[in-house]
Amino acid sequence: MEPISEGRAQATTAGAWLKNARQQRGLHIAALAVMLKVPQAKLEALEGDRFTELPDATFARALATAVCRALKVDSGPVLALLPRTSELGFDVRPGLNQPFRERGAGPADGGVLALLKRPIVWGLGLLLIVAAAIYWVPAGWLPTAEPTPAFAPASGVGSSAASAPVEYVSAPVAASEPVLSASAVVAASAPVIAPAVVASAPLQVRDAAQPLPVSATGPVLRVTAVAESWIEVVDGKGQTLLSRVMRLGEQQEFSGAAPYKVRVGNVGGTRLEWRGSAFDLHARATNNIARVELN
Repeated sequence: MEPISEGRAQATTAGAWLKNARQQRGLHIAALAVMLKVPQAKLEALEGDRFTELPDATFARALATAVCRALKVDSGPVLALLPRTSELGFDVRPGLNQPFRERGAGPADGGVLALLKRPIVWGLGLLLIVAAAIYWVPAGWLPTAEPTPAFAPASGVGSSAASAPVEYVSAPVAASEPVLSASAVVAASAPVIAPAVVASAPLQVRDAAQPLPVSATGPVLRVTAVAESWIEVVDGKGQTLLSRVMRLGEQQEFSGAAPYKVRVGNVGGTRLEWRGSAFDLHARATNNIARVELN
């Protein structure tokens, strides 16, 4: 370490001693603050003997030691001039290894508590608690709506099927044959076990209409290129079925869901058939480009 010079030996306070040592080194206080990575205001308070602006006596002595190490001087004389714990009302707080914090930055130990006091944090926690309570509540505690029956059971359960009137529509009765009522037919026949549920509506026997045969249908849209042409076809679901250049003689057929949106890049070289009939593209063309929508 460098010996104490005469100017520093005559310093009566620790702050003046450190200031003289720094000035003899020709080092600005801002440069020293950058070297030590501490705020310049802390160094100014130390050199000005304003120890009340520092956190505590331990911090002041540690900062003075760091300054002496940076200036390459002995720290013993300045530590002897610094006040002890009982001097100048200094009080060393518990936790000597606490990180340094600027004044007004908030206590370091209360960071978690301060975070929990924020409304957004405890509000989110409350929502999670309510969601967990709803998830874990037994299913029997929740109200359930009774299902509505699709139909009301008939009041005459177990009754005879002959109680419902029978209407004969499709089978005409010849004039020479005797006409028997429904009750007479049931009385003359053997006992019949009635079904468990009898529909309340009258039973009607009619001829069922035969379904028409489904004929095979061809494609609803056919595009033929009589010359090279750019074609784009989009179906009713918004899917692009074709979007490219069709070569001479190439043909594409589509039978998906209508409507179709068709865009033709060469009207003169494209033949369009919609539901088996030719479609006139020239009436919709502008500059040999046509955009049509087919329903």
